[in-house]
Amino acid sequence: MHLHRAVAMIGQTISHYRVLSELGHGGMGVVFIAEDLRLGRRVALKLLPENLAHDKTAFQRLQREARAACRLNHPSICTIYEIEEQDGRPVIVMELLEGESLKDRIARGPIPVHELLDLGIQMADALGAAHEMGIIHRDIKPANIFLTRQGSAKVLDFGLAKLVTKAQASEQDITVIDDAEGSLTDMGVILGTASYMSPEQAIGEPLDTRTDLFSLGVVLYLMATGEHPFRRKNRVRTLDAILNAQPKPASHLKGSLPAELDAILAKALVKDREQRYLTARELRDALWHLKSSLPAPQTAGPSYGELASGRSSASAPAIPAHQSVPEPAAAAVGRHVRNWKLMVPGALLILAAAAASAFFYLHRANALTEKDTIVLADFVNKTGDPVFDETLKQALAVDLGQSPFLNVVSDRKMMATLRLMGRSPDEPVTGEVAREVCQRVGGKAMLAGSISALGSDYVIGLNAINCATGDALVKQQVEASGKEHVLKALGESARDIRGKLGESLVSVQKYATPIEEATTPSLEALQAYSIGRRAGYIRGDVAIIPYLQRAVELDPNFALAYRSLSVAYRNLGQSTLAVENARKAFEQRGRVSERERYAIDAVYYSMGTGELEKANQVYEQYQQSYPRDFLALLNLGDDYAMLGEWEKSLRATEGTLRLEPNSAVAHSNLAWAQLALGHVDEARATVEHAMARNMDTVFLRLALYQTGFLMGDQETMDQQLAWAAGRPREEDWLLSTQSDTEAYFGRLGKARDFSRRAVESALRADAKETAALWQVDAALREAEFGNATSARQNATAALALAPGREVKSLAALALARAGDTVRAQKLAESLNQDFPRGTIVQGYWLPAIRAAIELNAKNGTNAVEALRAANLFELGENEPFQFGMLYPIYLRGQGYLLTHQSKEAAVEFQKIIDHRGIVLNFPLGALAHLGLARAYALQGDVPKSQAAYKDFLDLSKGADPDIPILKQAETEYARLQ
Repeated sequence: MHLHRAVAMIGQTISHYRVLSELGHGGMGVVFIAEDLRLGRRVALKLLPENLAHDKTAFQRLQREARAACRLNHPSICTIYEIEEQDGRPVIVMELLEGESLKDRIARGPIPVHELLDLGIQMADALGAAHEMGIIHRDIKPANIFLTRQGSAKVLDFGLAKLVTKAQASEQDITVIDDAEGSLTDMGVILGTASYMSPEQAIGEPLDTRTDLFSLGVVLYLMATGEHPFRRKNRVRTLDAILNAQPKPASHLKGSLPAELDAILAKALVKDREQRYLTARELRDALWHLKSSLPAPQTAGPSYGELASGRSSASAPAIPAHQSVPEPAAAAVGRHVRNWKLMVPGALLILAAAAASAFFYLHRANALTEKDTIVLADFVNKTGDPVFDETLKQALAVDLGQSPFLNVVSDRKMMATLRLMGRSPDEPVTGEVAREVCQRVGGKAMLAGSISALGSDYVIGLNAINCATGDALVKQQVEASGKEHVLKALGESARDIRGKLGESLVSVQKYATPIEEATTPSLEALQAYSIGRRAGYIRGDVAIIPYLQRAVELDPNFALAYRSLSVAYRNLGQSTLAVENARKAFEQRGRVSERERYAIDAVYYSMGTGELEKANQVYEQYQQSYPRDFLALLNLGDDYAMLGEWEKSLRATEGTLRLEPNSAVAHSNLAWAQLALGHVDEARATVEHAMARNMDTVFLRLALYQTGFLMGDQETMDQQLAWAAGRPREEDWLLSTQSDTEAYFGRLGKARDFSRRAVESALRADAKETAALWQVDAALREAEFGNATSARQNATAALALAPGREVKSLAALALARAGDTVRAQKLAESLNQDFPRGTIVQGYWLPAIRAAIELNAKNGTNAVEALRAANLFELGENEPFQFGMLYPIYLRGQGYLLTHQSKEAAVEFQKIIDHRGIVLNFPLGALAHLGLARAYALQGDVPKSQAAYKDFLDLSKGADPDIPILKQAETEYARLQ
């Protein structure tokens, strides 16, 4: 096309594109900048020059270029929007790019190794995408690599591309596209640029994808050293060097290069293609592995678009990838650019592969970082088969979750965001809803999926979308041959996705447990598990249990479901079932991912064997390996609370909320830690903050109740009781808590009534072990208030209901305090045998039980000695109660009273009084005042003794008149008057 004809094009409209200006022209095309009148964006238009408009071969070549480009989708290949026509000539509409050619970049000197590797990975990615689609480029050279201002490498000009045929092995014409197209050039003509040709290309042999890998090796060598490995004074000598010469190792020309790069280049440049890398993916992985093994550069190198003067290329004009004049003539003069080539379309695809699959790679410039987050949208199920509902998203979440690199937004956070948007947390998160959620949570990308039926096969689609722009990062679909292969196909795809999103190859290979092993091969079991998890997030542990039970019925080897069951049962006070399921999960842990193995191991040690120190070691390793996973910190905080390390519990739980601000469990745990440390106002604020964000669980309500108790706020306490009324597996917790409050103030008749109601409520909900806990809690109260017969009856009833670990521990203590030493001793021996390594059993309950037995024998010294083992854990929260009974402290005080060590006794009882936020409304908090009064009386300090007696009696003003210990206190106080 002559200059005046090109100028004449300015202002014309081709289809819905208005031509704005000429951008460049070469032997095979003229390129214009145009405006898309429909979408309001600028594009590049490429059409044949006038002198070739009627050249059949040129016409076919441009059509071939467009067809090849349109078959590809990759971020390192220019996006082809569509093909239009102008006066019978095809016009390719493509994205408009800004930056410079790799040729111009190399002209300024060798490229630093980190940049070189990053660009090499992207170029290999692009070739891998083309090769997987059967397309060979055949003209890889620096002039055909475009560097955008964002640092992305783009492979240009598929005008020489050939489509590989099945009969390629016997192909004689190296320019054959496929059987239907025939020859577009003369037989035996060698196309390409001489100095970048492979040996087989130089001598006119049939080509395969490895020819591009040789050419890319030449480009990488030039990028690394600034010198060409084969270029000589003329074409003949250049071809001879390609066929016979061996280039010097790159590190010999530039000593700072790693030796590993020499090995990569040598394999790419080997003469015999059988000894080269087999695929672009293999070369890409080698480059990636080298890059990940190198230390990060201390200073940033120049940007890819940086000019020699140091000015940023941001001042350069917009430049697309276009067809150019031959390389020697290619040059940029001022704003007139002549050497940019056609690029192939670039929408990044995520492939869920089954039998056959095509792989497309995300280049590093568009990859996520460890600080970025990704939102998983719900799968769109187009099959009509409900088994895929909930299931595939959960499977993908587990598979991606094993990566320490990816930061997937939690379901909790998504549900909280839906509430803030005024939507139901049960609403499917798809389409624009998912994108809005992604934007609100600050996500970088959204991963959406769909599944459709295709006869007996299934088509799985996965799309990664930029949350801010809506642009596709990855988009692909593949078939899975039958329902039984869907999970496997999705898992293989997920592993590939992780690399495309920026995770190192080493990490992807290390954390690569197949989905069907990491979860379950049963779609039905996985669906039950998925629905249960969602129900649990919304309605708490009560809601999750039926679904998890169904999941393990469908797959008795489903480790994740057993672990979740263990946690739910433990939270609901059913320790026997918690232990049983923790052990089952542990037995199946060889089938899970690395991440889940941490969680299962920790739950097993915490609940199964009771070894909190081991559990905490696992949680610490878990947290180090997955620093963005809040679960490890959450459970560390909970274990620290049981150990009585409240400052550590507070810090760990605050860290949890920084990672997961929408966790109701973390908010309630934080409130308990704040209460334990005496920060009652902060605890109430924590609970109210959680509730303002639509978090509402029984444990938050219990914490709020206790703030009311400590503040003397009866209205708050009554409100929580009213909230719990009629709520199965929640009502009983508040009823039992109220029973302790009544007993604290000496109203034993009311306490017994609330305990009875709590037990009945738990039994109606089929929670026998929880009911047994409320029964044995009543037994302890009766024993401490002097009602030995009632204490023994309640302990016996509790053991008959459910003789689990906590029930046995509390029952043994109640029986010992009620004088039944024989039964208490038997229970202690059973606990010691069943939990020989249990931290709380060995360090809290058994010392307390043994001390109580010694007190029955009036042996205070032995009682105090038995309690030495409890020194480290005496301030701990008592599982499963949400408070600490402080029994070792109380019993030690009683032992000192027996041995007339009054000062030591006073210290112990005062310790309980000073830790109201731990003992809360458990009656020992009130009885500590009586113990302190007796200690001061032994010292002869009448005023302090009278004050302490008065404190106790004031708490008991509304008490039942027939309580033995209250009668004793009144008599002792009267003697001091």
